[in-house]
Amino acid sequence: SVSTGWFHGVDPVEYLRVSENVERLRADTGVFSKLVEKYVTKSNHKLKFVMLADPRYMQGLDEKEHELIQTKLAQLSPGDLDVLDAKNAELAAEQGRTEDLSVLPTLTLDDVAPTARRFAVDMGVCAESVPVQWRTSATNGISYVRAINAVRDKYPELWPYMNLFCEALTYQGTRSRTMASIETDMRLYTGGISFAPFVTTDLGNLGHIEAGISMGTHSLDSNIERMYALLEELILQTDFTNESRLQALVASMATNMYNDVAGSGHAYARRLAASTLTPEMRAVEALDGLAQVRFLGDMRRSGDLQHVAKQLENVRHVVFDRSTLRTAVTANASGVDANQRALEQMLKAYPSPADSMVEDGPRFEAQTGQYFCPLPVATGYAAQATRCVPFVHPDSVKLQILAKLMTSGFLHREIRERNGAYGGGASYSAIQGIFSFYSYRDPVPCDTLATFTKAVEWIDSHDVLERELREAKLSVFGDLDAPLSAADEGMAGFMSGVSDDMRQERRDGFFAVEAKDLKDVAERYLAGAKHTNAVIGPESLDMSGWTRVQV
Repeated sequence: SVSTGWFHGVDPVEYLRVSENVERLRADTGVFSKLVEKYVTKSNHKLKFVMLADPRYMQGLDEKEHELIQTKLAQLSPGDLDVLDAKNAELAAEQGRTEDLSVLPTLTLDDVAPTARRFAVDMGVCAESVPVQWRTSATNGISYVRAINAVRDKYPELWPYMNLFCEALTYQGTRSRTMASIETDMRLYTGGISFAPFVTTDLGNLGHIEAGISMGTHSLDSNIERMYALLEELILQTDFTNESRLQALVASMATNMYNDVAGSGHAYARRLAASTLTPEMRAVEALDGLAQVRFLGDMRRSGDLQHVAKQLENVRHVVFDRSTLRTAVTANASGVDANQRALEQMLKAYPSPADSMVEDGPRFEAQTGQYFCPLPVATGYAAQATRCVPFVHPDSVKLQILAKLMTSGFLHREIRERNGAYGGGASYSAIQGIFSFYSYRDPVPCDTLATFTKAVEWIDSHDVLERELREAKLSVFGDLDAPLSAADEGMAGFMSGVSDDMRQERRDGFFAVEAKDLKDVAERYLAGAKHTNAVIGPESLDMSGWTRVQV
């Protein structure tokens, strides 16, 4: 602003002489290099500031807290201690009291639509062999394109590179253009282009997965051709050999993922625990779990970017294959023909490797264990995962309701109010077939593992009220009936194979669940079942006998 320089003696009129200043910069092309040389590279006014981690930091915090507690206790009389004991007993009684929630206004199941919304799609073929799902909808003149290249469970040695590969496609630039130039076109002609690793489980078999790359983009109908051309350019011409860009990307991703563990440790703990139980979660752990954090950290420390670039090129060779591609287009009726032509044009240049027939990866064998990841954090994260049933199994809907009931009826009170964690609960992933417990920023994660066991005992002995069952169902329907954008209509079938009929059958199943069903599935799938525990927390935790996972 003008005032900033004005307060430091700069003539404010200088700020208004824009044309003169621009001409001066054009006349002296070395002005910035001279400034850098004067004030940075050859300046004697330097301050080097180095931050080193204190290995005793957490121990020091514990010692200070202990000293503070002892100081406070020394100042209290026996009468004061009696008052504290009485207040603690009163708090414990209040936490254990069953609240009368019937006085609160609530929805009923009559407010929930009995039928799921259906999305009509047309299936077609483009470029003679590529399946295309067409969804015609009111998109306000915007065309949405999604594509998936699947490699099933092949090439497990390349999975750790998938995340970096997807980021590199929109960071590295191409052989003929810089990323800055491409980003300018992306902003002008599209709403963005994204690539992401893709993994899903067979709806009827937890042992079969589909893994690969998903792509997404959208644009105004007037820019359809440019959108597909940009997508084709990134797929075919991305330059992985630009080591300076690649080094910056690896460093950024490694730092961001490591920092993310401290804020989202419960998600990483759940992935780690579930990774031993199903092939999908093993892949997810390699792509977006602690294994990926460790992989990127090792890559940054090794500095062998030539090997990395070669592996990324290998990923492109095995992933972008027209024989494994499927696409989905959502557009106005008036935009369908333009999308058809542009998609056909892009697919003519789409790779079709001759050696795409590769045997599947090694057979997955589920196992259980206990894993601990030490990190310099003040609180911990606990997770427990149990393998249950595939999506189409009748018990799947009951387990999903059970997770909601356990969270609201028992786990929230025990984990948050009594154990002092920021949050926690249970969840059931219907497609992954994993029932998991978790806690978030938990001061006593090891105690919380016992709470998970108590949750199963609680549902066995608890008389489930009609209100509790209704609220659990309403919570599930709230997730199912969340508003969908036009871009997401019909995507459940495209992404994971869940048809409208399957969604309706599942919806009917939710309505039909009874209290005895919840006790039944808890007894058969959770009580005494083999499971995997994972804890992320400070080094000071006593985790003897657990497998340590370093990042």
